[in-house]
Amino acid sequence: MNFLFIPAHNSIYDILWALQSMNYPVDILETTPFDPNQSVEEQNEQLRKQLSSHSYDCVISYLFLPAASDICAEMSIPYVSWTYDSPLISLFTSAIFHNTNYTFIFDKMQCKRLLEAHAPHIYHLPLAVNVERTGCLDITPEDEQLYSHDISFVGGLYESNTYNALIQAFPEHLQLKLKLYLMQNMCHWEAPRYWQDLPQDCIDFLLQQADVSSWNQTALLSDATYLGLLFFPRKLAELERITVLNTLAQNFDVHLYTKSPTDFLQNVTVHNSVDYYTIMNKIFYLSKINLNITLSSIETGVPQRILDIMGCGGFVLTNYQEELEDLFVIGKEIEVFRSIEELQEKCSYYLTHEKERLTIAINGYKKVRDLFSYQHQLEKIISIVQEDLN
Repeated sequence: MNFLFIPAHNSIYDILWALQSMNYPVDILETTPFDPNQSVEEQNEQLRKQLSSHSYDCVISYLFLPAASDICAEMSIPYVSWTYDSPLISLFTSAIFHNTNYTFIFDKMQCKRLLEAHAPHIYHLPLAVNVERTGCLDITPEDEQLYSHDISFVGGLYESNTYNALIQAFPEHLQLKLKLYLMQNMCHWEAPRYWQDLPQDCIDFLLQQADVSSWNQTALLSDATYLGLLFFPRKLAELERITVLNTLAQNFDVHLYTKSPTDFLQNVTVHNSVDYYTIMNKIFYLSKINLNITLSSIETGVPQRILDIMGCGGFVLTNYQEELEDLFVIGKEIEVFRSIEELQEKCSYYLTHEKERLTIAINGYKKVRDLFSYQHQLEKIISIVQEDLN
């Protein structure tokens, strides 16, 4: 197959690299990255021109780009997308119904929602890791000094969220209702936390203040669900990440790499954010425990961070996600926590049981190397598309 790769906003280029390593002809659309939530006519024209002047069997991108989907439908060219985010609002737009789409999604619940809406060619596919890249670590003595931590977390605190921006505008009784949801769900990782609708009385209040119905540009999400996704998951993630880091820092050496403000953190050693392709991998390899704290809107899926850590040979301690049990053997290839108490216990255990920790890290690396490389997962995608087209 002959591919055209479209760069997507905030995405990497491992799909492009993997296709080339598999000897598939692939071009890259020379443009600024497409934003899934915004159509830019200049970019659209570049794509039309490229598709008109070249012959491609397939267009491929990370995320789902409605503008690209529309153009591929117009020109009867298969469009493959692979989504690593939840919610990805663009998946719930009218473009998802084009029959030329082949949409691969890492979260089973997000797939289920689209299948129930009768969108065509929706497939569940866990994410991948470029083990050739993550395994090419040149660890220097200076790196060992800088990045050899007991516990580390690389990521944002989600402090920029709709809840923080608007909560003070609500009357006190509605503020209490929103806060109650957060308190009831915070740090409960034992089961999926499904998307929560914003209560109707909160929606009614917002409608009195502004035309919030115009915010929802999707074809499939109700206003209540859309606004719930705006208000709850990122605020819940902010509270959980701050709580986890502060709790662990009371007894352990904890390091955070982030762009976020850290005013609410205590005893946590804070560093600037690092490059995804280079320094991040060294942190994952050299840290004894790498934390993952999943955004709650990822209902069942396994986030990219987990695979990135495992692809470096790092030890992962993550909150429980339902699909982890489908992909890995918990306690042998990865470790999980379902509560703050269990998190503390497992940090204490694995910091003092090096053999067990390293064995799990090695087993996890072997699993992602063998079953979750980009080549392995892309072969599945290509096989599905070719079978359907034939």
